[in-house]
Amino acid sequence: MNKQPVVILGMHRSGTTMITKILENLGLYVGEEKEENHEALFFWEINNWIFDLHTARPELPHNMQFTNPKTKQIIEESLQYFVQSPRKKKYLGSLNTNYQSLQALDFNFGWKDPKNTFTLEFWKSIFPNPKIIHVYRNPIDCISSYIERDLVMKNQFQWDWKKKVKRRFLITHKFNYNFRLYNLEQGYQLWQEYVQKAIDLQKDNSNYLAIQYEQFLKQPEIEIQKMLAFCNLSPSEQVIQQQINTIQKDRAYAFVSNEKYVDFYQTIKNDKLIGQLDYQNIV
Repeated sequence: MNKQPVVILGMHRSGTTMITKILENLGLYVGEEKEENHEALFFWEINNWIFDLHTARPELPHNMQFTNPKTKQIIEESLQYFVQSPRKKKYLGSLNTNYQSLQALDFNFGWKDPKNTFTLEFWKSIFPNPKIIHVYRNPIDCISSYIERDLVMKNQFQWDWKKKVKRRFLITHKFNYNFRLYNLEQGYQLWQEYVQKAIDLQKDNSNYLAIQYEQFLKQPEIEIQKMLAFCNLSPSEQVIQQQINTIQKDRAYAFVSNEKYVDFYQTIKNDKLIGQLDYQNIV
């Protein structure tokens, strides 16, 4: 019997990598070749391509809402090709020879990518009933983690021979990173875009599980059991306990020790989405 995938999504720095690694260790297949954030390269590269077709980027997903029927047709025809093409070996590895298409997989599988939030509707032409896991975290920890770690690192521009060649030929792709996320206000707007879009996905998808990062850290035993039932996984109690032991519970609400972040939180704590997700009384 062919399986439908588990699609893990959520705003960047929300805990999706942690959840994906735990699920993988509990028996969910999430791909052979993965990039540094544990995202299967097969799906990650195709999602990047879909974003490029919309002149969108992960930190600028706004244009994804402006798809048109012809673009949608092109993407869906291409996805049908990709899941049967030699490219699928990136996902299946040594299993590749056993399956002519990813649509024929008969084991529990899935993949993680924050961009799934905006590309899922295209993937549903291949997998019509995906199981969606939406991982969300309070916006201040998401934003601060993104700014302090990823964006600071990626905005450290230094000339090298590759950049000089690209400049000579006016090649801009990956010449430098120009992130939207340069302050808390812009970061919060991005968080709203991802989280609201992910919540909206529940309207048309019956197989939907929301995981609050802070609740997961507080009660990992309960949350893991929810995920196991949702993903149809049956690991041993020993394996489950091993995963629980890896969880760092002190990562919940890390921002409260930073006065600047607390002050910003006070300006947004009464917003509708904050209350909807029960983040209105953190401080």
